[in-house]
Amino acid sequence: MQLNLSDKNFCLFLLTQFPFASDDELETMLTDYLPEHFSMPPGEWWEELTGKTEAPWDGYTYVHRLNEAVTFFAEFHPNETIYFFNDTYLGNTGGNFHLSLLRWTELQAIISKDETDPSLLFFMLLPLVAGNRSELAEITAAITDHLKEMALELPADQLEILTRFLGSHLIFGEEESDIFEHLPDTGWAINRNHSERNRRNRAEDLRSINQLIGSATL
Repeated sequence: MQLNLSDKNFCLFLLTQFPFASDDELETMLTDYLPEHFSMPPGEWWEELTGKTEAPWDGYTYVHRLNEAVTFFAEFHPNETIYFFNDTYLGNTGGNFHLSLLRWTELQAIISKDETDPSLLFFMLLPLVAGNRSELAEITAAITDHLKEMALELPADQLEILTRFLGSHLIFGEEESDIFEHLPDTGWAINRNHSERNRRNRAEDLRSINQLIGSATL
């Protein structure tokens, strides 16, 4: 199985990995919009990617070496994708999702250094990103550009709609919950509960994840 943006099935799978993505104009979630407007991957393809069962699990793992210090892993399970830097858990997209980890500037730093397939890496990491309203224009432009690299051949109106969906996953309506704060002695933290960078996490855990993310951006 080829995990790349030339595979329409994999492109559509990637778009299902954004549990917060919604659109106020259409009054729907991205997970509901996709099967109404696209021919989704068949069950056999899905089972090959994620495995048929959680235990024993025999799904695929996406592996991408970011630099000498950090390798990014994404394990595709039947009901969730689980993310790691090295052997450190970053989050998951399942029912008890744990995301909102990376700042937009950190994602950009990681992508800017990739010489293999930056658009694929962008979409693999994007579910983990939280953004601020002040970054909306930049986020929107980047999402649009990377969507054009998918094999979906999106018309202009659908490109705009999907861009809005994905942008809403990053930027919540409540301004306070969008903002990362740099805490003394521990580093960046966020108010969102479903994050390994939640400001209420233990100081040593925050320091550890911040050091690892810092290494990933070098």
